[in-house]
Amino acid sequence: PSPSGHDFSPGDLLGCVSGELGLRTFLEREGHTLVVTADKDGEGCAFERELVDADYVISQPFFPAYMDKRRFALARKLKACITAGIGSDHVDLAEAMRRSVDVSEVTYSNSISVAEHVVMQMLVLVRSFVPGHRIVTEDRGWDIAD
Repeated sequence: PSPSGHDFSPGDLLGCVSGELGLRTFLEREGHTLVVTADKDGEGCAFERELVDADYVISQPFFPAYMDKRRFALARKLKACITAGIGSDHVDLAEAMRRSVDVSEVTYSNSISVAEHVVMQMLVLVRSFVPGHRIVTEDRGWDIAD
């Protein structure tokens, strides 16, 4: 697809349950049903109940929905497991191959954020941010007039 715009406000948290990865409007407009849940752990959870009818599972790397052999057995219609980020260690790749389920990720989706984080961590270390923060907040030892 070639996006012509977006249907969310800049600054919205899309990577949480309420943000729905910014997909609801687009998917429903195309005739799909989007189910979003944080209840994904343990037998009988909402995620497992929805797997029965699922064509696709979209998961996130830092809050993944694990797809093991037992869950693949529940998801007979499943076509793909997609990671909205990088990594696929939460998917049983051998079982996915056996069932001809595609496994994909959004490579480089957060490369800029990771680079920004690394630069900020370097600045924190080089500028002694943590000790300085402690001095100012806990010890009250910095007087700007000094």
